[in-house]
Amino acid sequence: MKKVCVMLLILEMIVAWGFAGGKAEAKYPAKPITVYIFSSQGGGTDVWVRHLAALMEKDLGVSVLCHNLPGANGGTAGMKVWNSPHDGYTVLGASETALFFGVNDVSPTAKNWEFFIGGGSPGVIAVHKDSPYKTIQELVQAAKEKPNTIKISNSGRGKLWHIKAMQLEKGAEVQFQHVPYNGSAPAITALLSKEVDAVSCSAGEIAEYVRGGMARPLVMTETVEMFFEGAGQVPAGAALYPKATFGFKNLFQWLGFMMPADTDKAVLERFGKAFVKAMDDPSTLPFIQQQKARKIALWGKEAKELALNMESIASWVSKDLGLAKKDPEALGIPKPKE
Repeated sequence: MKKVCVMLLILEMIVAWGFAGGKAEAKYPAKPITVYIFSSQGGGTDVWVRHLAALMEKDLGVSVLCHNLPGANGGTAGMKVWNSPHDGYTVLGASETALFFGVNDVSPTAKNWEFFIGGGSPGVIAVHKDSPYKTIQELVQAAKEKPNTIKISNSGRGKLWHIKAMQLEKGAEVQFQHVPYNGSAPAITALLSKEVDAVSCSAGEIAEYVRGGMARPLVMTETVEMFFEGAGQVPAGAALYPKATFGFKNLFQWLGFMMPADTDKAVLERFGKAFVKAMDDPSTLPFIQQQKARKIALWGKEAKELALNMESIASWVSKDLGLAKKDPEALGIPKPKE
């Protein structure tokens, strides 16, 4: 009788374990999800992540709680997520800055992550409405006459908008004074308060200030021009400074989420489906238009391929500009094809 009771107890434990283990994936999410946004409030990453998180809550059926955790070029939040259980309940709110993680020596490289890429806005150099510089040529000329005196703010050393400004600098054969801030929002605030002469940021981040007559875009750090309400057509930097074309063409903003690559596939699948649904929500199209952005909406294999390719370009461009803290070759990041 005692043997029978023991066997029944063991059987119950096996059944219970099987239920918990086998059904855990299907139950995801069973509690609130926390998203750590690796930049400050008000910037492109923050705005995109919060928009998508609010929509994803409806499909996931749980709260998606967003917290800003800037610092270390995204590494503070990156390592917070990395050091948490890889169970889908701690997610990184991220941008293309994550593809500089390796060379900036702040967090694991792209091969260790899975990506949910929403979209992004093109880059721009803008000045205060009262700036004496009416064109990018005038700003460049001032930098030629007085090297290292024209202050251009950016969202952080070694991040995309810093890189874009440095590519313009290289293409125009001048020397700017690059001033890093903890995100694009404070970098733009520095422009509006006239702490700096210009800002390098995304079109979406500066568009409202342009519409309000507080800032003027001078040049797109891209291969294409763009129309701004309140400012007209803004020229493409690649057309004016061809030497900057490679970086302008191949490095671009994207915004979305990241999870450790060893997260359970069923969890990634569930999160991915909610992400796609949010991207297809009727409210997302006007949001994208307002952000002067393009829709990418990738996750899974295609998103990982995009991230790995861009990491290669970003890492080696960073090395060429003297910004990389670690050699991409030592990190196993292949050199991009020309």
